[in-house]
Amino acid sequence: MVAFVSVSFLMTPASVPGRCQPDPAAVPIDVAGPSGLTSEQQSNAAVIVATGRELAVPERGLWIALATALQESGLRNLDYGDRDSLGLFQQRPSQGWGTPDQVRQPRYAATQFFQRLLVVPAWTEMPLWQAAQAIQRSAFPTAYAKWEQAAADLLAEVGSSGSRFSTARTATCSGGGLPITASPAPLTGGSSGCIEDDPTTNGCVTTATRYALLEAERAFGGLRRGALIRSAGCHAQRPTNPTSDHPLGKGCDFFPGDAGRFAKGGDLDNGWRAAEWFRTNAEALQVSYVIWQGRIWTRGVADRNGWGRPYTGGGVYDASDPVGGHYDHLHVSFVR
Repeated sequence: MVAFVSVSFLMTPASVPGRCQPDPAAVPIDVAGPSGLTSEQQSNAAVIVATGRELAVPERGLWIALATALQESGLRNLDYGDRDSLGLFQQRPSQGWGTPDQVRQPRYAATQFFQRLLVVPAWTEMPLWQAAQAIQRSAFPTAYAKWEQAAADLLAEVGSSGSRFSTARTATCSGGGLPITASPAPLTGGSSGCIEDDPTTNGCVTTATRYALLEAERAFGGLRRGALIRSAGCHAQRPTNPTSDHPLGKGCDFFPGDAGRFAKGGDLDNGWRAAEWFRTNAEALQVSYVIWQGRIWTRGVADRNGWGRPYTGGGVYDASDPVGGHYDHLHVSFVR
């Protein structure tokens, strides 16, 4: 039997250890002053912002949309453009954006832009021009970047009355939301090899993996329909990936939401909290690496441009896919 030390208290969100980092959903540029744009441009910008807020789009998405419209049309509702391009975003009816009348309706055009932006994997981590280009497919992709400051200033002008407006570089600390148990005691002793019963499947896991599962179950309020994690699975055959840790009992997958779908909202937040908990307690739990949201954090390896480093799929998985990129589940591998 694997022994584990019980904990006698819960840490509140404010006291959870971790690191504060810029909120990727916030606008990353400080407001510099008045935008100096015309009333027509401000009126169109206000429609874009209002539409985005109705769709619960993060502030960064509103900023991207404003910069995109500034580049495409100068925030004017044009009745002309390149080939059949029309409206604020120069959307083309021939490319499935809607009818000519529809794409010249600012609210409709903004909705179409936001709906496409929100399904771009990891769009909050992209530079503005790259996120805009993923939607617009422009011949001049980096041209959107020159509107970053103007879009931030404009968002402050037309969106400051909304309670969701936030200035640049607001920080978020891991651990918000539901309480999470204190750090587990380090694992001592135990043998290597797939010798323990896997509590998530009918297979086997290593001593370190089972210990980590027991501690995670306590910390997350269960691993089946728990407070943070809906389901988990460890031992599994991987014939297409013979180097996987799953058949060795050293790797586990934790799903905060539905398998096969990009995690959003509370599921996304819970996934980040679980990932950061494994990272914070990596030494005690013998964690080797964690993959989540197209990023891989490896113990002893410095972060690069955010949490961990970009995950490429290792030549085995499609990193843009919800499963292959680990956007629907976090994978944790253990050393022993």
